[in-house]
Amino acid sequence: MKMIKIEKWFMNRPQHAERVINRAEKLLQFINVKEKQNFLEVGCGNGAVSKHMATKYLLNVTGIDIDPEQIQLAQESIDDMPAIRFLAGDATDLPFQDNDFDIVLSFGVMHHISNWLEALKEIRRTLKPKGYFIYMDIIYSDLIAKFGRSFKHSYGIITMPDLTSFFQQNDFSPVHTSLKNSLFLHNYEAVYQRN
Repeated sequence: MKMIKIEKWFMNRPQHAERVINRAEKLLQFINVKEKQNFLEVGCGNGAVSKHMATKYLLNVTGIDIDPEQIQLAQESIDDMPAIRFLAGDATDLPFQDNDFDIVLSFGVMHHISNWLEALKEIRRTLKPKGYFIYMDIIYSDLIAKFGRSFKHSYGIITMPDLTSFFQQNDFSPVHTSLKNSLFLHNYEAVYQRN
């Protein structure tokens, strides 16, 4: 699901990019990042995180987003960055080979995808064995999820049991997890390694 204009305005602000890059940096501390590894950002938006990864860590970076307007923004100012590319595409049908990436990052994307489980399966398919998945998103309380699932919607309603079940059934081991609870929505961040 593409973002509405107000979401794009918020997400494309420099302050938001700085916060997301700082969050990514904290989660990267749990990984031994090596130069020239293949890195994928699912839901790259304007490409701020991907550009940071390519520049700071000298990774081979791919960013993908369903919104061509965001991809157009991401492609600005990458002429001098040969190890980075941006593609318009759907997270539920990634146009990459199996076991293609050493690191996959997805921040704040899955709650925009109604069939988010398919997106996670695609991430697993494209992630190399022993590769890392860095994840951050909204997690719904069981009560809110039950209520939300009773309506037709175009966004992902994910609970902690849903996510835990996926990672256990698909051979991921947690390296780091953090859940910040609130009354209805929780913020979850994690680093998983594919076995």
